[in-house]
Amino acid sequence: MELFKSFISTMAYASLGFSVAAAYLKINKIWKRKHIAEVADSVSIMGNVFDIIPLSFFALNFLFVAQWQGMIDSIIWIFAGVLSVLIGSRLWVQVDRNKTFWTRVKEALKLEKSEVGYLATSFFRPSGGELILEIFARFAYIDQDLADREKELIQSFADTWHLDIDWEQHKKLAELEQSVSFIKTRDTVARYLKTSPPAEQVAQLIDVLHALVKVDENVSDQEALILGEVHQFLLSYMDESNIEAKFTVLIAPQNRDQDTAIAALLPNIEKIAVAGGSGYLVGSYYSQDFAEVICDQYRALGFLTIDLVGDATGIA
Repeated sequence: MELFKSFISTMAYASLGFSVAAAYLKINKIWKRKHIAEVADSVSIMGNVFDIIPLSFFALNFLFVAQWQGMIDSIIWIFAGVLSVLIGSRLWVQVDRNKTFWTRVKEALKLEKSEVGYLATSFFRPSGGELILEIFARFAYIDQDLADREKELIQSFADTWHLDIDWEQHKKLAELEQSVSFIKTRDTVARYLKTSPPAEQVAQLIDVLHALVKVDENVSDQEALILGEVHQFLLSYMDESNIEAKFTVLIAPQNRDQDTAIAALLPNIEKIAVAGGSGYLVGSYYSQDFAEVICDQYRALGFLTIDLVGDATGIA
């Protein structure tokens, strides 16, 4: 038994080398960049102080009971914590050289206080929260009529997620993009899906969109149309729909000016060969009615637009 205790004691002393190495590696990573303001701001002074306080008591306790390994280990991490506090106080940041130590600490703590809730909030905020709010706002304005209940419902999500929503900006955007509102709304949903949200979140989004269009007890034709298309779009993402997006919309440019205009309007659009020439593949949709509305919106912009059933890439 004594031999075992002696072995453990020896290994405890040897383990101090690991503590020294760990402390060195952690400090070394930021020590090299200690003069950079962003690096200094990334160090939590409060977090390190909360480390130093109990470590100090541990060190004293180990001293009183003659537990030297524990005392030395505590001192190592106290030293590392003090260095971190100095770095976090911007001691080596050039622009703050003329400030007193306590002034720098006060400013660092003020910044940290403003950010202290960020991590906790992020756990309750869905990925793509800003895009989801944009989808909600576009749905609410799809008929150019924002009902009070729609606004209240969307605002409740924004408040819960601690996100700002500029209603005046959304109103101006809806008026400006009225002629292409369906296009922009579906494109926003597509951008959201490109963030690879979890299927559970997408399912919840479907439920909320249904609730949103019905919340004012008046489902407009525009709301019904966009909801039907987006519903199938989201189900397809979740692999729960056997319905294919078979209604394809093409823009057939009539001259070079239209080619230039289309490239400016839709920078990532695909140009394909079609019978009699070439055209731009706007997209494929689940609803024929929706595809026809998309055609109408592009026609209103002066483009010759064609609604085809099936895969347009096979047309030549």
